[in-house]
Amino acid sequence: MKACLVIPTYNERDNITPLFEKLLEEFKEIKDFDMEILIVDDNSPDKTWEIVNEFHEKHPNINLLLRTKKEGLGAAYIHGMNYAMDERKADIIFQMDADLSHDPKLIKIFLENIKDYDVIIGSRYVKGGGFENWPWTRKLISRGANTYARLLLGLKIKDISSGYRCYTKEILKTVPWDKFDNKGYSFLEELLYYCIKNGGKAKEIPLVFVDRKIGETKLNKAEMKNFLTGMIKVRLKHGKPKI
Repeated sequence: MKACLVIPTYNERDNITPLFEKLLEEFKEIKDFDMEILIVDDNSPDKTWEIVNEFHEKHPNINLLLRTKKEGLGAAYIHGMNYAMDERKADIIFQMDADLSHDPKLIKIFLENIKDYDVIIGSRYVKGGGFENWPWTRKLISRGANTYARLLLGLKIKDISSGYRCYTKEILKTVPWDKFDNKGYSFLEELLYYCIKNGGKAKEIPLVFVDRKIGETKLNKAEMKNFLTGMIKVRLKHGKPKI
């Protein structure tokens, strides 16, 4: 079976090399899956894609999907996940940040658990999960946004805003990709909503989220506003999933 890590990038040139080094080292411990990395780059001004191409020459399992412009995290994932399924023929699809916030050592644990589930979520809000190097204000905003989305969408998942997950191809094939209301960060909640609504079984495993040390967060006030309104749109359009 093949597992593909879909990783959107925008100005992550300083992070991409250490990320690749950690991932390639972790892949050595995984025996039951052919592991691939798919970088979805929105034409980064810092030319992140150059580093990706350099690694591809030595590591053919690192591939690049270069887009023409920045259209949002959700748009990058929609393009990348479908490319991973249709072109790379992946059976298991991961989503992961490029800024070293997500521990690659969890990949093996994800794969061990996905055999009995449709979605595995790296969760900051289950026992053993949490945050590292985050100020209390960021923690408060994160928990508040997560609670808001959980209540509005009617999901029992404790961390529906986590960006570190893996999915089976079968559950992603049930997702109406052309009907997404949210192409920014709130894509994460909407995607999970569709997976659960369509009968997917999800499991959370502990994740300690580490704040980025290099570069700047892409989350801004406009994205936060879109998140608040986006969750309302999803609820009004689809209602609560039957869970």
